Amino acid sequence: MVATAGVVLFDATAAGGVVPGATPGDNGWLAVLAALVTQLADAWFLICLLSLGYWLAPRLAGDPRAVAASLVGVALTALAVSLAAKAVVAVPRPPGAAVATAPGWLPDPFARAFRDAATDGGYGFPSGHALAATAVYGGLASFLDVATARRRRAVAATLVVAVGGSRVVLGLHTVGDVVGGAVLGLVTLWGCARLARPGLRPRPDRVSFLAAVVGVVAVAAGLARGSEPTAVGAAVAVGGGAGGYLVWRLRGRDRTPVGPGGAAVGLAVAGVPFVYAATVVERGVPVVLGLFADTVWLRVAATIPTAAAAVALVVAWPTVVGRLRASPTGER
Repeated sequence: MVATAGVVLFDATAAGGVVPGATPGDNGWLAVLAALVTQLADAWFLICLLSLGYWLAPRLAGDPRAVAASLVGVALTALAVSLAAKAVVAVPRPPGAAVATAPGWLPDPFARAFRDAATDGGYGFPSGHALAATAVYGGLASFLDVATARRRRAVAATLVVAVGGSRVVLGLHTVGDVVGGAVLGLVTLWGCARLARPGLRPRPDRVSFLAAVVGVVAVAAGLARGSEPTAVGAAVAVGGGAGGYLVWRLRGRDRTPVGPGGAAVGLAVAGVPFVYAATVVERGVPVVLGLFADTVWLRVAATIPTAAAAVALVVAWPTVVGRLRASPTGER
């Protein structure tokens, strides 16, 4: 796939049904725009969005922290559902999804970022980005109280269509992959909402527990399929769900305001285990010192506690901030 295409042509006669094609004279603006839009459902963006929503707790819902914590569980469940479905169905991505050429006018650092966004490996169906966008943004539309329900749903639908379209434009998925991801996202959201909102009072511990359980299923599916990336990626849902469940039960009702400064520090602190977990998923355990073989089992074992620590830090951060402020140093 040559992602310098600014306009994507759809060749119904091609084997995959949808093939990105370059238009003469185009300089790649549409592909760059698609690479930016697809970030709206990328892991790093959703982590930052939901963490900041939890810490800053804008008054957009009756219990904004419970809503944000529930949506963290929704995102983790969506990850597990996506990976489990990919392992079971095992449909390949469109040809060329692992290759992209950045437009020549992009400076080198941005060109590398573009290539990272415009390429992907592993299985194609369902689209994990479409599934995550549907579950998370649909969850925001369901759980928030701002504006009208119709407007919230319209915004969520627009974001889902934009993200799904960006995946097709970049040649990373077919339309069928995206539609399948959106349908599974709706099913995931429905199941999470049923658990998280008994009597319309969010219960993040329930949906976090669900994420861990579905994550275990996805790890098993990945191992059965022989797909190491699936098994290790699903371990994020296992650990994150377990960490979210335990810490919410212990400290989830802490209403300490975090503030912008505390949120910035929180992103830096919680970002460390998140980045480590992502590194293990993508590249393996960074340092084994020759003591252990870098196997899938080691990666799963390293990812689960790291992801648990990352989500636990997000949920516990208001408590940490409150205790720091109450200490003699904080009082001064």
